[in-house]
Order: sequence, then structure tokens, then C-alpha cells
Amino acid sequence: MEPVRTCVGCKQRATNLLRIVAISGNLTPDPQNRFAGRGARLHLSTSCLRLAIERKAFGRAFKSQVQFEVGAVSQYVEQAETMLANK
Repeated sequence: MEPVRTCVGCKQRATNLLRIVAISGNLTPDPQNRFAGRGARLHLSTSCLRLAIERKAFGRAFKSQVQFEVGAVSQYVEQAETMLANK
């Protein structure tokens, strides 16, 4: 049985969430779940990403007060959302 995780943006439970890890203050997408350490989960949706940023959910998820750089995650989510829309 696959664990049910919660999106840090919309707080909805789902099994198909993108894992995000923090590496040196940068948020990095981890679609293969290979990076070590604490991870946060997010829907492949710019609206969920926006909600997570507005609520400072990444800081809580990673138990850190650091201001995270979200550029790589933002780009990944936008590309994935575009690919899903074109199917």
C-alpha cells in the first residue's frame, strides 16, 4: 500500500505528488525520490505552488527559517503543467 501524503500548498491528500527537497537553500524537484533528507510534497500545479509560497509552507515543512529559492521547482511545475495540458 502506497503512503498517502499531503500537498504543502492546498493541503489535499493525494498519492501523485512531486517530492521537493531543500539543498543549500534551494528547493529542488525530486521526481524519482532519490535525494536524502526531509521532503515536502506538492501537486504539479502553479496554484498549489503559489499557495505554498504565500503561506511559507516550505519553511514549516523543512523546519527552517531560511528563505528558499523556488526557481527550479517553479520551472519544473510549469513545464509539467504544460505537458499535462497538451495531452
